Order: sequence, then C-alpha cells, then structure tokens
Amino acid sequence: MEEIKLPRVLNKEILLLAGLSLAACGVFLFTKQMAARAQQLDAKVAGLWYERGVQSMQSGDTAKALEAFRKATSNIGDNEKYQLALADALIAGNHDAEADQLLLRLRESNPGNTGINTRLARLAAKQGLVQEAVHYYQSALYSNWAPAQSDERRKLRIEFIRYLLAHQQRDLAVSELLVLQGRTPNTAAAHIETAKMFIEADDPAHALDEYSEAVQLDGKNVDALNEAGETAFQTGDYAKAEQYLRAALNVDPESTKSSRLLELTEAVQNEDPLAPQISPAERQKRLLAAFAETQSRLDNCLSRTAEEKASAQLKSLKDEAVAMETKFKSPAYPPDSDAVRSGVGLIFKMQQTVSGYCGKPALDDEALLLIGRRHNGERP
Repeated sequence: MEEIKLPRVLNKEILLLAGLSLAACGVFLFTKQMAARAQQLDAKVAGLWYERGVQSMQSGDTAKALEAFRKATSNIGDNEKYQLALADALIAGNHDAEADQLLLRLRESNPGNTGINTRLARLAAKQGLVQEAVHYYQSALYSNWAPAQSDERRKLRIEFIRYLLAHQQRDLAVSELLVLQGRTPNTAAAHIETAKMFIEADDPAHALDEYSEAVQLDGKNVDALNEAGETAFQTGDYAKAEQYLRAALNVDPESTKSSRLLELTEAVQNEDPLAPQISPAERQKRLLAAFAETQSRLDNCLSRTAEEKASAQLKSLKDEAVAMETKFKSPAYPPDSDAVRSGVGLIFKMQQTVSGYCGKPALDDEALLLIGRRHNGERP
C-alpha cells in the first residue's frame, strides 16, 4: 500500500517545484521589466535636466545650469555627454578644482578622448599651468580624428599655437605651424592667417611662403601684397620686396607705408657697391657716393655734438674714412671686391655710430645701414 502512495507524493512535489519555478520566473521577469522601466524613467528625467542645463548655459545662468547638470548626472552617472556638460558648467562657474577632478576621472577610462583632453588643456591654461596645458593640447591634437573633423582640428591647432606664442614657446609653435602649413585650406585668408603666426614666431621665411601663396590665390589682395613685400624686405630679398610693393601700390596707390618702403628697397638695390652683376667702375662709383653721403652725415653730427667722447670717436672714424676714400678715388685702379667689402664695413660702422649719437637716419642713410647689415649677415 505504501509503495503505491510514493509515486503520487513525488508527482505532487515535482508539480510544486515546477509551480514555484514558474512563479520565480514571473517575479524575475516582472522585476526586470520594472527595472527597465525605472531606467527608462531615469533616462527621461536626466534628459530633461540636461536640456534645462543647456538652456541655462545659453542664457548665461551658470548657477542654474550647474544644478540641472548635477541632477542629470545623478540620474545617469555614466553618461559622458552629461558629465562633460557638467564639467563645462563647473569651469564657467570657476569651480576649477571640481572640474579638474571630474575630467581626470573621465580621462582614466578614455585617455585619447579629444573633448576631455581639450577641456583639460583649457583648464590648465586658465590656471597658468603651461606644461600641463601643452601636454593636454598635444594629447587632444594627436588623437584619432574623423576626416569630417579636419576643420575643428585645425581650429584647435591654431588655438594651441596662439597659446604657445603667448607663452614664448616659439620653437614648439613653429613645429605646430609647420604641421598647420601642410594642412592650410586653399584660400588667401587662411594663408594670410598662417603667415601672421609665422611672423609672430619670428620665422619670416616661412611667412613669406604663405604670403606668396595668398598672392597666387588672390593677386588683388592688398593686405597679402603689402605683407609679402614687407616680409620679403625683412628677409633681405629686396628684389622680391620691390615686386610685391609695386603690385600693392598698383592696387592701393594711397598706401604711404608701402610707398616709403618701396623707396627704401629701391635705394638699397641702387646704392649697394657689392650688388652682383655690376661693373668695377659702377662699384667704385657707388662706394664713393656712399662715403660722401656718410661723411656728410657724420660732419653734421659732429657739429651738433658737445660730448667729448662722442666727438673723439666721430673724428677718429672720419680720419679713417678720408684715408680709405683716397685709395678708392683713382679711376685707373678701381678697388677690388675685398677692398669694396672693407669700405662697406667702414661705412656701416660710421652710420651705426652716428645713429647712436644723432638719431634716426634719412632714407639714403638708412639704405646704407641696411646694405651694411646685409653684408654683415644681419637682418634688416
């Protein structure tokens, strides 16, 4: 009798276990569904707070934006977009330490993120931390960028270059400028912008390349022509300077600065005794004219100088010039190139000394100073 009842008992237990399992599955599914609905609700609430924060930022109410973004991130803590918005609001509200901590925490899991590194760079720049700013700018720029982000990347590189120039990091600025140069859009305005930064970085040679590109693209751009002429002048390329300055004056005849610079450029080329491809007689003629001009200026300075030391130095230079000039006056024996170079060197020394005692030179004397610098390996 007992043997007959045992299978029935087992069947009842199996049915009970099955029922309990189904009930557990139902509870699990119900709980999962409720959790999903709760997450959806949290996401919706976070989205509403995020939108409210964006609106507050746009209206300039940083305090309300901060409150909204904090609530958005508290509902969904791992949403990077919301956390970056919170970081922006913290920076705008001068909560720099908290912003820094938040961004560094985000960077731990995503060190190559351009948005995070860019914010850290700007925050470090704001705090005066130059090396940290450089590190984060470089991390941002040399991460992976999508092709569609090329313009955004270029703007960030320009921002970085301007930061470097403002903090006397010229060598690094030039390195970044060379990268920028290879990716400059093919417009006159873009090449002019790059050229101006090269000038600020004390690299006129590369600046001239950029101005030349701008002129090629827009031959009537008076700014590009003027700047190209002035930059060529600074590099000592007077023939190219003359070409650009003439073109600039053809477009804008009223440009006083370009007009004077063109006069000075022509004077340098017409008065240089060491200019290539001129005859020995022409070298002699130019050298003697330069001596006469310089001695006239020196005599004028002497007549106005009461200081004993200055007078003695000027008289000594005059005696040296008279002795050298006498050797150069024979039409039968024009000076050779070494003698001409010595004469140009003395003229340069005289002009420099007179400028030190008696002030700014006239145009022809300024041209002689530039000629001396040119052959002495100095910049104009």
